[in-house]
Amino acid sequence: MRSLISLCAVLFVAMISPLQAEPLALEGTWNGSGTMQAMDNPPQKLTCRIKYKRETEKVFKLAAKCVTISTAINQTGQLLKVNPGVYVGEFHVASYDISGRVRVVIDGDVQTMSFKSSRANGSVTLTKS
Repeated sequence: MRSLISLCAVLFVAMISPLQAEPLALEGTWNGSGTMQAMDNPPQKLTCRIKYKRETEKVFKLAAKCVTISTAINQTGQLLKVNPGVYVGEFHVASYDISGRVRVVIDGDVQTMSFKSSRANGSVTLTKS
């Protein structure tokens, strides 16, 4: 009987451990800063506020507002969850007619978003609000 209770306790802990290792959920609002480089211009610092909304189990919409010293950039996009804490997809900036690829990795409570298009690239480190 004692070994059966021990076995149940071990199985219970084994079931909980993967849940604790799962990164913070993407859905919600994230804030942070990073750098962006457009074409042949020097890198610029930017701050961003990004909102993610779940559409399906693995698909999320994003709406971001990023600000540099000289401009505000609104972007939209869609991400697909490809692994726990890893999302890939596309973004679009209508005001500049720029589209590109975006990759999001969540490690603990920190998110790193990298983006690249034919006219700009950069990365932002964010935390959940």
